[in-house]
Amino acid sequence: MVVSAWVLAGVLAWAAVLAVAATRFPALEQPVRMAVTPLVIVVAVLVVADIGLVLSAEPEDRPESMLTHVGYAVAAVGLVPLLTTRRPPPDDPEAQVEPAPLWVVAVALLAVAVCVVRLVQTR
Repeated sequence: MVVSAWVLAGVLAWAAVLAVAATRFPALEQPVRMAVTPLVIVVAVLVVADIGLVLSAEPEDRPESMLTHVGYAVAAVGLVPLLTTRRPPPDDPEAQVEPAPLWVVAVALLAVAVCVVRLVQTR
């Protein structure tokens, strides 16, 4: 579990680097945006597995602060959708909404990478 979390954090960081590169090379924009959803799904699977392991562990093997651990788990799953989902203004629900800037995607992916690493470290 620990190794897979570190690998996932590395992949998330690499995707963030590619998102930054896509600001200069428009050909990378579509592949980067397409990769975000599967990465979020993989993070969610890792978090569910981690929470399952924590809940099935003996009380002495659980994290010292369950609140901190659960906070990192929630942040890891929720940050990318929260930061990259854009909605039309309430006064014009039919308005065309542009996707979040790639810089926002890069920061969100880096933040999730940090949350995944901290999730492992708090165990």
